[in-house]
Amino acid sequence: MMELRVHLKVCEGCGCLWYRPQTIEDVYCKACESKLRDFPSPESRKRRGRPVRRSSVRNNPVSSILDRVWAVATEAGGAQ
Repeated sequence: MMELRVHLKVCEGCGCLWYRPQTIEDVYCKACESKLRDFPSPESRKRRGRPVRRSSVRNNPVSSILDRVWAVATEAGGAQ
């Protein structure tokens, strides 16, 4: 007699309940898995749009001007 251990899982695609063998790490039921097979994998997709600028706030000229204005206002007693 062969024993098979399973987990009762909720499909992350459609929400149905299904049994998954303990040795498998799938998160989608067979129906959703076949539907999602047509989509590109995250590794194969290119990032679309403009690249994200990773500049520091301190390198921003507006920020440095505002810092100076704030320092002058504080020195003059106008900002608390």
